[in-house]
Amino acid sequence: MNALTELQALMQALGPSTVAIEWLVQESTVSWTIGMVSGHELGISFCDSPDRILLSAMIGTPDVSEREATYTAMLCSNLLYAEERALRVALTGPEGDLMLISECTPDEWTAAALEQCILCFSDTLSRFIDVVSTEELAPPANEPAPTHRLRA
Repeated sequence: MNALTELQALMQALGPSTVAIEWLVQESTVSWTIGMVSGHELGISFCDSPDRILLSAMIGTPDVSEREATYTAMLCSNLLYAEERALRVALTGPEGDLMLISECTPDEWTAAALEQCILCFSDTLSRFIDVVSTEELAPPANEPAPTHRLRA
């Protein structure tokens, strides 16, 4: 069985068996959208040569006044995480929306390995959103306010 066929079968089994997944929709033979209990929506796509999973999710749109600082932080993040986790932040359109993208190449194409990829990405997404979308959160009294924020 090839990796795509295995992934299709695993995705069908994964939705009902993973507590963190609220819903799962197959968009095409190689892509799915997953709604997490956390409220995050993840895109999952199969890529070949080599066989891997591409995960993506929207982070938000920076305020116009904070774009330069936000994009600088994005580029630094891309340098920091590119090799270690195949993690990137990308611009997705003329409004400056940001998307988190990661690749996952499981050692084995199993439900546990796929679930681990999805949960790890969802956790990383939460961390990125927490860092960049702190508009409503007041900083602790002894810390300065963040210099850049995103609206989710």
